[in-house]
Parts: sequence; structure tokens; C-alpha cells
Amino acid sequence: MATTNEKQSTVSRTPGFMTGTVRFIEEVIVELKKTTWPTPREAWRLTMVVLAVIIVVAVYVGVIDFLLTKLTISLGLFK
Repeated sequence: MATTNEKQSTVSRTPGFMTGTVRFIEEVIVELKKTTWPTPREAWRLTMVVLAVIIVVAVYVGVIDFLLTKLTISLGLFK
């Protein structure tokens, strides 16, 4: 059985909620300083790539939806 001294030492080693939160935020700040951020030109280019991919996928899904709708209507499965 643990003595009261052992229980107290275990409790004192456990960080409190605020202590753990502050330490986490400090570590996040340190890691963010290590990050290599894109230049505004790179960010704009990558944004355009994402938008282009979204448009291509949307058109693809729209065409497939249109064709499947026409097929099901022509087969009389959907009105």
C-alpha cells in the first residue's frame, strides 16, 4: 500500500490543467516558428490549383449525374 508521501509526490508530478494548457500553447508557438510559410504568390497559385480541381470534379460529377438521370428516366426506373 502506498504511503501518504508517495501519494503526494504522484499528485505533485501531475501538471494542472492550466499548466498543461500553457505548456501546450508554448510548444505550438515554437513549432509554428519552425514552419516555412508560402509566399503570397505561392499561396495564390496553390489556391487557383485547388479551385481548378474543384471545378473539374464538380463538372465530372454533374455530367455523370446527368447521364445516369437520363438513363434511369429512359428505362422507366425514375420519373
